Amino acid sequence: MPLMVRRDAAKQGLLARNFSVWGIALWVVLLLAAFGALQYLKIAAYLYLAVAFAIIVVCAGCVLRQEWARRTMCVLAPLIALWMLVSGGQMLAAWGQFAAARESAMAQPMADVVMPMIDQAQRTYLLGLIFKGLEIPLLLWLAWRLGRPAVRAQFHQRQRG
Repeated sequence: MPLMVRRDAAKQGLLARNFSVWGIALWVVLLLAAFGALQYLKIAAYLYLAVAFAIIVVCAGCVLRQEWARRTMCVLAPLIALWMLVSGGQMLAAWGQFAAARESAMAQPMADVVMPMIDQAQRTYLLGLIFKGLEIPLLLWLAWRLGRPAVRAQFHQRQRG
């Protein structure tokens, strides 16, 4: 009988640990940070690349349920959300430059080649704005959720030696 109780308790603990929405949110943040790191590497923005790498390390620590990573993510997630809000505002303020680029391209002899490039850049820009808009509430929710006692209990201190 004690063996059966242990097995039931183990199953409940396993189910509670296997599926968590905050874990999926962490993976989304991890994947977007990796994508951002690749983009920053492509344009040689090494400061942003270092920050993206730090975010990847913290997300990986959270996936491994390390307490240091949970505490760090609780601080880091709102800071990233703030950065996304500011940079998204700057992107919105510069949205009118696409119209100016179109006008300038129309005066060029190869306008039929340049216009699709401007359209592609505008679509990419719009996707960036959409991702920022979706990730801001996700990051704020993640910071709140990682601070909850039920989630906090799932993390453990790093074991020494």
